[in-house]
Amino acid sequence: MQRFATASVLALMAAAGQVQAEVTPQQVWDDFEAYMTGFGYQVSAREVMEGDTLTIGDLTMVVPVPEEEATVTITMSGMTLADTGDGAVRISYPEQMPMTLTFSEGEETAAELVFDMSQSDFDMVVSGDPGDMLYTFSATSVGLKLAEIMAEGEQIPSELFDVTFDMGPMEGTQHTLIEDGLRKITQDVTLGDLTYSLMFDDPESDDGGTMSGRFTGLASSGTTEIPEGADFADPTALFTAGLMMDVVMSHTGGENQFKVTERSGTTEGAFSSTGGELGVAMNADSLTYAISASGQTVAVSGPELPLPINAELGELGFSVTMPLSESDTPKPAAISVLLGEFTMSDMLWNIFDPQQALPRDPATVAINLDAEVTPKVSLLDPEAMEEMGESGMMPGELNSLKLTDLVVDAVGGKITGSGDFTFDNTDLATFDGLPRPMGEVNLNISGANGLIDKLIAMGLMQEQDAMGARMMLGMFTVPGAEPDSASSKIEINEQGHVLANGQRIK
Repeated sequence: MQRFATASVLALMAAAGQVQAEVTPQQVWDDFEAYMTGFGYQVSAREVMEGDTLTIGDLTMVVPVPEEEATVTITMSGMTLADTGDGAVRISYPEQMPMTLTFSEGEETAAELVFDMSQSDFDMVVSGDPGDMLYTFSATSVGLKLAEIMAEGEQIPSELFDVTFDMGPMEGTQHTLIEDGLRKITQDVTLGDLTYSLMFDDPESDDGGTMSGRFTGLASSGTTEIPEGADFADPTALFTAGLMMDVVMSHTGGENQFKVTERSGTTEGAFSSTGGELGVAMNADSLTYAISASGQTVAVSGPELPLPINAELGELGFSVTMPLSESDTPKPAAISVLLGEFTMSDMLWNIFDPQQALPRDPATVAINLDAEVTPKVSLLDPEAMEEMGESGMMPGELNSLKLTDLVVDAVGGKITGSGDFTFDNTDLATFDGLPRPMGEVNLNISGANGLIDKLIAMGLMQEQDAMGARMMLGMFTVPGAEPDSASSKIEINEQGHVLANGQRIK
């Protein structure tokens, strides 16, 4: 996953070095309209120019939802754009400002939400030239509170709900460059802490719930490129025209508490973490998605749970990379999973291990697979994907697969391993319709016999089952240098023969 902090700084330095750069309030507003229109919004507003200040009233942005034959309308007022006298423009909003979201189905209004937006010490200055603008902003806090709900023509009493979000202090920059038919946006933003609180009650019963939480050290950076005149309803054309994004969002800690009351009782819980990160990179050729978190804790109890759940996870990681476009040549793909240092409460352990026969050390499961594949269809083409599903054809060819960082470490046993295979897609007969692999995987195992003994003593494994497991270990492994350890080398050669530690088994 590429990071763009350095790239952002260089872009800002370049923008700052422009000679006699200047923008007007009208140019900044026109750029905002073009930006929102590029995302598929229909924008209208009342523009009033007085002196060097442009006031925007009755701002309405409508976005269609074709799949639902519906639209979402956002309305707000009070935005001003003022010439600073040095070639820049200051954008201001009132300290308190309503924002309305209207959800429509055809000509009917299905629901309407009114939010009270608030801000403290908000400051945004736009500098540069038309087509090359730098937005610099800061605020002590920004808040959002749900004030009204209209559903099916009826007003929901305000005492039945409470939704608030507050964030800050925040500061950041956004550099927007229009070049080669693309709107190129580079952002680097710190958002401070986010706190939230939600409450709802069912007026026809005693059901209800609350949720509150906090994220600290929120930050976001990345680059997005949007084709001018983009049609978001046609993903193939959109990405072919140059749409791309590479964005990373992170936080330094979080906590959440919830409580839900129903007829059966109250379910409540709490979650926390010491940090996390989400990254998405996508263009016409490939997609990469990655998520990680550290120091996670979970505590949940309720009437539908036999006993409280308490667990901790030291490290969580998941990432996937995959090609999106059709190709005649192999493209990289990968998947990685990490569940590190998992522990749970003795109360949960005692359900199946009351005698504490099994070690309760933190458990870890990890695997990383890197591959090369040749995609035969574009995943961005819905019609091609539908045809593939109807025909039963494979979406592509697997050309190679590499296993690294395999770890399974739990209850006294441990498996580690690595491997590397190539695949012959012209030979689908040797392995019953699958491309013939060639390569090897190497495994190291420790604690297996000791674990089997403990499972027998606990009554979770019968002697005959244990005998079969030990026979399998004997067939596919050789003893290691340490007590209760073994290793295994599984090979597949050019002839399609399968060998375990040099002995042919197929």
